[in-house]
Amino acid sequence: MARGLSTRGRFAVAYLVLGAAVGAALGAAIVLVERPGPQPPPPWSAWQPQASGEGTRLLEIASHVGSEYRLPNGDPLTAVTIGGPARGKNLKAILIPTKSKPSTLADFDRFDESKSAIFLLCGLGGNCKIGGEPSSARGAVIRREALELALYTMRYNKPIDNVLVFVPPGPGQKKVTSGLFFHRNDLSSRLSHPLRTTLPHAAPEPGAFASNEKKTVDDLTGSVLYKYVGILTANGYGNVLVIAHT
Repeated sequence: MARGLSTRGRFAVAYLVLGAAVGAALGAAIVLVERPGPQPPPPWSAWQPQASGEGTRLLEIASHVGSEYRLPNGDPLTAVTIGGPARGKNLKAILIPTKSKPSTLADFDRFDESKSAIFLLCGLGGNCKIGGEPSSARGAVIRREALELALYTMRYNKPIDNVLVFVPPGPGQKKVTSGLFFHRNDLSSRLSHPLRTTLPHAAPEPGAFASNEKKTVDDLTGSVLYKYVGILTANGYGNVLVIAHT
């Protein structure tokens, strides 16, 4: 019959087992320490505004995006400015009527000025028109520029949830009459992926638009075109900018 281990022998075995366990734990710890951490996600865009203030960031975005879009002769497609018709008007909100004949503020969808940004795309001709012959291709590029402004603004100005971009007058028009109105909820999936997954190419000249990218722009801008009604004063509230579905 085999003899049992003595007390000293049992302690020796226990120490061996404990030593092996400690060694394994140390080995695992070393592997964890040496294992590289997760790679940071790619930047949303190669360029981003550097200013700390919201207003200055908007100016940087306007300058950056505006400088990318050119006519075939190299001139800027548009100048990009902040505020558009609302500049200097102490605006309280952007309103969209929900009834054909609104009579009170309750008859409008209201978007507070503090969470909204307004841009104006102004051609270098008279009355903000773009020189040369207008075309659907040029209109698509204008809508792409407006979309890019909205994406940059919502990505880098987190308080901003709504971006209204007024576009140059069309044929036969003598003043700005329409704009594109974007909302964060509608662009949330685009804001969580790098800009180049939405707009993979450099800003195109009119007539040189990649078909797959034009489809993306059409999908994201086709339902956000509004006509400009004007700046009105709501009694007891203040100045409001009113736009309406086309």
